[in-house]
Amino acid sequence: MKNRIIFAIWLALFGVALGQDEEGSGEVRGRKAWFLTVGIPEGLENPVNVLAGGKLQQVVLSKRSMSAPVKIPADGVIQMVKSVENPDKPGEVTYIPFAQAKISESVKEAMLIFAPTGKKVGEGMVFNCKVFDLNDFRGGDFLYMNLSPKKVAVTLGDEKLNLSPGEIEVFEARNLQKSKNVPTSYHFYMEEKERWQILSASTVVLRPTRREICIFSWDTRFNRINYHGVTFPVAVES
Repeated sequence: MKNRIIFAIWLALFGVALGQDEEGSGEVRGRKAWFLTVGIPEGLENPVNVLAGGKLQQVVLSKRSMSAPVKIPADGVIQMVKSVENPDKPGEVTYIPFAQAKISESVKEAMLIFAPTGKKVGEGMVFNCKVFDLNDFRGGDFLYMNLSPKKVAVTLGDEKLNLSPGEIEVFEARNLQKSKNVPTSYHFYMEEKERWQILSASTVVLRPTRREICIFSWDTRFNRINYHGVTFPVAVES
């Protein structure tokens, strides 16, 4: 009942989009991407400018909710950019990218997960980006992302998921037809004591109209593990 996706890019981390179609109606047609950030660097202007298919639009970044969808261009490249005056052509504007996603042609709907690199705009890439195919994340599913330096274990009903630092696990609800209450608990491994410590225990509701995300992170102020949730609704066909 689970699908493991591991991506090493997160290991280096330790140390509402206004997307519109061509007519400007506000509806995005064709392939779509949603933005989610696990952190917003201090001083970053938000909303950010996004360049896709030669068109500039603004996207509001949030840790707590998805953006509105942005149209995926033919080349699959979506960039966050800073606009500056072109030094070679006074009066003209040029764009400097500080985050980029490259989406495969086979992906129809994507979730773009942005994680801060620690750099500022003008110093290089401000975010790393993971492209997640939403075909692998459906209504009722629960996605867990471990961005902490600790091992994390999740118990969801009879299922247990283990996440090393930098891992993502997806609990697949499999054809969930109605809401279901499921007991859940979160644990992290304490290396110094060589034992697991409970972080939280509660009951969650799996709903076929919602995809849930739980992000584990590290609070550098208090040297402890934190977590927060994000709900990603599923479009209901009329």
